[in-house]
Amino acid sequence: MKLALLKGNRFNPWHLQVFGRLRGRPEITAFRAESEIQRHFRGRDDGSLGFGYESIYFDTQRGNPFTRLKNELLYRYGGREPRILPFHERLQKFDLIQSWELHTDWSGEGALARERYGTPLLVMVWDNIPFNMEHNKERRERKKRVAAAADCFLVHTERSRRMLDIEGVSGDRIVQIDPGVDLDVFCPGTRNRGALGLSDDEFVILFVGWLLPRKGIDFLVLAVRELLNDPTLSRRKIRLLVVGSGPGRPRVERLIERVGISDACTFAGSLPYDRMPEVYRAADVFVLPSIATREWQEQFGMALIEAMACGLPVVATLSGAIPEIAGEAALLCQPNDFLSLQGAISKLATDAARRKELGEAARQRAQARFDINVYAKQLSDIYERVPRGS
Repeated sequence: MKLALLKGNRFNPWHLQVFGRLRGRPEITAFRAESEIQRHFRGRDDGSLGFGYESIYFDTQRGNPFTRLKNELLYRYGGREPRILPFHERLQKFDLIQSWELHTDWSGEGALARERYGTPLLVMVWDNIPFNMEHNKERRERKKRVAAAADCFLVHTERSRRMLDIEGVSGDRIVQIDPGVDLDVFCPGTRNRGALGLSDDEFVILFVGWLLPRKGIDFLVLAVRELLNDPTLSRRKIRLLVVGSGPGRPRVERLIERVGISDACTFAGSLPYDRMPEVYRAADVFVLPSIATREWQEQFGMALIEAMACGLPVVATLSGAIPEIAGEAALLCQPNDFLSLQGAISKLATDAARRKELGEAARQRAQARFDINVYAKQLSDIYERVPRGS
């Protein structure tokens, strides 16, 4: 099978690890976008993802030089992709197209290929807000076209399934399965705090994620400030470990300095994926403090299931799919509420038995639901069931 993956430059090791485990090892080509500058400087082309590429170029020719430079900077540092140039004719040679989300240019090109050449289209959907990302007529029309053209919609949460149902997608085209991680890699193990500059006498609160306001790290910073001033925790040495990067880091650092907890916070930056099990094992509690916005609520939480698989007790907010994923294996708090976060973390900081109980429950839930080998088998089955054109 020749499989085309349409996701632009949003690939990461978590998304890609399942493809090496697919039955029959399909021939995979990932379509990624390049900007004007990257046409000449291909520093991102390191071959690390393990399969072939075809490049699609951004339509950065429109507008004056200032506009083109602004688009380039927004793409490189703001995570925003300009419009891509059409490429659907290049999808004729594939047996199956997989794209992500209904509103993207990538899914729009996949829908055109389905309509014109009969190439089957599978759309993976993480979004869970009905009628989202419909800012203009073009977006609305693209979503309608993708919804009509796709052979199958793959979702990972009940919220995403219900969103598609509300938007009019027939249930027989929606398949829901649990994604997974390698449970032999993400598992409880020996703690090595020295490699991360942490000491054994610290109570380590771990945040892993993209540093954006919607991830709620501001509220976690405020919660840590309250923990440090809690007299009942005077004997605990609290440490916030932040793993991740993003445009919000300077703002978070300013907040940390403003509330006077710089000495209790460690920024590890973005770490190689193969180091993440070591990171989870070094922590005492994992916190996912996501909040909801008009256009986004937590869609899944990749780091959440990695932490659970490592047997780490979890504190998380009632945002989007988090309760569905964590179940009874986490202490759940109100979003946008630093005192709620403080209270939940404090309970775990002062109760080792409760930490152990939650950590064991998290590991058991991960083993039951989030095994990458099960995920790969189910994904292989879906690929084989999708109609081969019409």
